[in-house]
Amino acid sequence: MRRVSVVVLALALVLAGDGLGRASDNDETVVTVKVTSADHEIQEGYFSLGEHATVMVKPGTGLYQFLARHRDRTITVTLADSSTRQLSRLDR
Repeated sequence: MRRVSVVVLALALVLAGDGLGRASDNDETVVTVKVTSADHEIQEGYFSLGEHATVMVKPGTGLYQFLARHRDRTITVTLADSSTRQLSRLDR
């Protein structure tokens, strides 16, 4: 489930657009954003990252705890291409 939270965070930041930054030619981008969340939003796992992105994180996860600890503070997020191929596997 942690991987899903990271993917959601990465997707939200990539879709945020010009306000947060643009990917460089190295398939990596670094954005600096302020983490904000109202008291009722934090209970449900909603966090705003700057003015252009909002992420929803499952309460109780490591990512949730990190964002809750850093509420009203500025963080730096690095997004990098993970183009290693993996074979799909069905577990029965």
